[in-house]
Formats: sequence, C-alpha cells, structure tokens
Amino acid sequence: MLRWWILDTFFKKELLDMQNYYKRKLEDIEINANKKTTMIELVHSILKENNHVIVGEDINKMKEQVLVVQWVINNDIWFMLYSERYKAINNHPRIMASYVSSYGKDPYIRIDDIIVEDNDVGNGSILMPYFIKYCKTTDAKYICGQLSTYDKGHFNRSEHFYKKHEFNVKFTSERSSGSIKYILA
Repeated sequence: MLRWWILDTFFKKELLDMQNYYKRKLEDIEINANKKTTMIELVHSILKENNHVIVGEDINKMKEQVLVVQWVINNDIWFMLYSERYKAINNHPRIMASYVSSYGKDPYIRIDDIIVEDNDVGNGSILMPYFIKYCKTTDAKYICGQLSTYDKGHFNRSEHFYKKHEFNVKFTSERSSGSIKYILA
C-alpha cells in the first residue's frame, strides 16, 4: 500500500508518460500490422486475376506502398499500380499499350493511354521504367504514342515526363498535338 502511494505521489507524471509512450507504440504496431494484412490481401486478389503478374513494388511521393502489376494478353500490354487506395478496377494508375506488327514494317509498341488518378505523386515515373524494361524484351524497335489535343492543357507536364524517361517529344508548329518516340536498343 505504501509503495503504491509513493509511486502515485512522486512518480505519477513519469508513470503516465511511460504508459502513453507504450500506448502509442502499441497503436503503431497495430497500424503497421493492418497495413501488412491489407497488402497481403491485395497480393492475393492480384494473383487471382488472369495474366496479372506482380513485377515490382515501390513507394510514391505520398509515402504509399504500391505494387507494379503487368498484364499482357495477345497484343495488349498494361502496367498498373495497386495499393490500398488503388484497388478498384477503374482507378489503377496505368500505362496501356499495344504491340503492333505489320508485314514489311518494323514492329513497335504504341502507348494508347496513360491514366493517373493523382498528379505529381510519382506514379507514372514508377510505372514507366517497368514498361520500358518489358518493351526491351520484345522484338519491337521503338515505343511511340500521340499527344492528343484533348490533353493540350497538360502538354508542359507531359513533355517533362516523357523527356525525363528519354523519349523524343515533338509538337506540331501550333503546339496543338504531338508525338513521342523511344528507340529500344
């Protein structure tokens, strides 16, 4: 009894600080355990999908762990990011492309679209190296694509992005549309 009175009287603040410290530590452990459980469930859901292969993982600028998933079927090539936030079928940041081969011409890969849910968080820069690496395993000679008038308001950002990944970027003289090209060596 006397011992508890002494602790309560003389060390109450220290004991409360210690209790709060360990309470925060326990909360952090629970949060991390929940994140790991979510990622494991995400991996299981990806692996259930046909032709989906996890080819990497990274952390974007929002400090969010993302899984890089490759989906290739016939001539369609997709690279997508999955995460706790990007798990619905329509909101994966992704590169969608097609392998094109016609008689008498060099085969190439055409970027059909790049969709990112959030700008300036690094998702496109996470996807692009995986996409280029895959393209280099094919017999395609280059990657190409068009910069649509629909995206005219984003041309500066698009130009910066593609040049950062070593694409050649060309615009029409009025800068209303353009094209991109990456030589696969």
